[in-house]
Amino acid sequence: MSAGTLAVFAGVVMIAYMIPGPDWMVILRHSARSRPAGFVAAAGVQCGLAVHMTAAAFGVSAALLHSAAVFTVLKIVGAAYLVYLGAQALWRSWRGSRASDVEEPLPERVFRQAFLSNVLNPKAALFFVSVLPQFVDREAAVAPQVLILGLLDIGLGALWWGLFVLLTARLSGLMRRSGPRKVLDRVTGTALVGLGGALVATS
Repeated sequence: MSAGTLAVFAGVVMIAYMIPGPDWMVILRHSARSRPAGFVAAAGVQCGLAVHMTAAAFGVSAALLHSAAVFTVLKIVGAAYLVYLGAQALWRSWRGSRASDVEEPLPERVFRQAFLSNVLNPKAALFFVSVLPQFVDREAAVAPQVLILGLLDIGLGALWWGLFVLLTARLSGLMRRSGPRKVLDRVTGTALVGLGGALVATS
């Protein structure tokens, strides 16, 4: 695997990270409340990505995604979870301001939400079984290359989400006020519900 291949792969990965999706919405929701919560959410997303990387390295993702029934179940579960998170945010925005809404959620809960939103997203698995193999040298051992590319992906993601959290955490002051907090919950809630619907339509 050449340095040029790694550089091109890094460029593709960064473009993928910059395109808004479920991970964006989940991390944005938490980082806008506080910087620590944003970092915990980012860690949850990247740990979910590590699951996809490991599965791909051992061929599990490819085997699962080549089964129409398994893929359908996976995408429905993933879509349902995104819709659940979105509905939760929308409900919070409509039920009125309460002291508990301002309090920072437990780190374990933030991590679990971010981890599950990523690991239940079949599109994340698809990246590792469709895009990533394009950069693998078929003449060499495949699993080690997948792990190297996957670790590069996760490392770049850690840098990207770190910057993302630092920038969006500036909104935390605004989020202590009821109005902006409701707007963010409604925007991210609607986006998550929409992304869940789009996920169901994935073929």
